[in-house]
Amino acid sequence: MDDIEKFDKFLSSYVDFYQPVSEISMPCAYHDRECPSIKQKECTSKSKVPLVDSDFMMYSFDDIIRHVKTIDICNLPSTVDGLYLDKKRKILYFIEFKGVQIDKSSKRSELQQILYHMNKDYKCSEKYYERLKRVYNMFADEVSYKLRLKPFESLNLAIPKVYEDYCNENGVTDRLDINDFLFNIRKVYIVVAICDKINPTADRVGSYRFLLRKPFDRLRDLGLFDMVEIMDHNEFKLFLERI
Repeated sequence: MDDIEKFDKFLSSYVDFYQPVSEISMPCAYHDRECPSIKQKECTSKSKVPLVDSDFMMYSFDDIIRHVKTIDICNLPSTVDGLYLDKKRKILYFIEFKGVQIDKSSKRSELQQILYHMNKDYKCSEKYYERLKRVYNMFADEVSYKLRLKPFESLNLAIPKVYEDYCNENGVTDRLDINDFLFNIRKVYIVVAICDKINPTADRVGSYRFLLRKPFDRLRDLGLFDMVEIMDHNEFKLFLERI
């Protein structure tokens, strides 16, 4: 059994979490295991349909992580939504579904605009302007931060820990060198998000697409991933037809 077959056998053991993309990409996806000490936020998404309507099957990595005994359910790593292994081409896909407008202004950019208008308004209290400016200078947009963090924690923390748990639970002795395997296999990271229908290729300054461009380029340039892309749901559906 070669390394690809060993990794495929490992993933296949989580058959309960082998789900269609339509289910994995639902807004505010339901997980049957959540931290009991944290009050779950209500779903604020206006959409009641999946981001990508497709029967293509992949593994819900968020659900797998929640069922690993050695991972604290109240301190979960930041992971991608889906994993898919193309055994023939030997490519491991990391898929993140994000129901945000990727081409519109980020929250940090919006905050910058508020500061700009406050500074123009002489009636605005100088005290509150300065306080808000300090907040802005320390503010990291949560969406862009997580989209940068997810591939690192999925690759370097989550998969190795899940694999260790799988081996221990199933008495696997002929183990992969999981870190070596993940370093050498071709890897693709795709963020699927909502794009501006008027101009889907826009790279507006301050947009999430703009903010993520250089960090995602670094993932490729440093050899961590072979391909990193941001797609809308239609682009992703076409992509699924080719793999």
